[in-house]
Amino acid sequence: MSQHDDKRRRLLGRLGRQLAYTAPVLALVAGGVALHDTFGEEETSPGGVAATSLLVASAHAEGAAEAEGEMEGEAEGEAEGEAEGEAEGEAEGEAEAGASDAVQRPAGYTPAYSETGENPAEMLARGVELYYDTSLSTTGLSCASCHGSDGQDMGYLSTFEQPYPHRVAMAEAQFGMAEVHADEMVQICMVAPMEADPLAWGGEALTSLAAYMVEVQRRYSGQPHDL
Repeated sequence: MSQHDDKRRRLLGRLGRQLAYTAPVLALVAGGVALHDTFGEEETSPGGVAATSLLVASAHAEGAAEAEGEMEGEAEGEAEGEAEGEAEGEAEGEAEAGASDAVQRPAGYTPAYSETGENPAEMLARGVELYYDTSLSTTGLSCASCHGSDGQDMGYLSTFEQPYPHRVAMAEAQFGMAEVHADEMVQICMVAPMEADPLAWGGEALTSLAAYMVEVQRRYSGQPHDL
């Protein structure tokens, strides 16, 4: 067998193996047969390899490259998507944790008001003033904007009938808190609808507002109150 025939045999053998493992190539082969039936004998390249076979080999190589490119693209896309999803999840978790820290009672904190009532009259009077104070927010709202004025309580869910601490849907949904104290509820309203900084823990403003909200809760639930 000549060196030329040996090269031709090896080339045809490689092409045969590619045809055996690549389904799209079978369609190209069928196309080549149709061309052969239509135009007669296949043209051959200078090396003696059929032109249709070269076309099949070229198509196979291009198809394999495209498939590999698609697989790499999909893998990169999935990896990027997972990385972005994890980063967003971590960022959201950190943001939620930070917000919760701002509205939850800090460690070692002891409130200067009572959640069972009997708070000083001057504390309640200051709480009333702050309840109508729009300067506490950055949105022009006051507590009364959402919850009514002159004893016309509104904007509360049925859970508000329970003494503090109790469940508040907004606190649970936005901050992951199962229940809140009166001062924590004030802080949540400051941070969320009023879009302001939380009040100083133990300060006059937070203490007075919390004491006032204790009496509002008692009034709303039909209990004796000091308002």
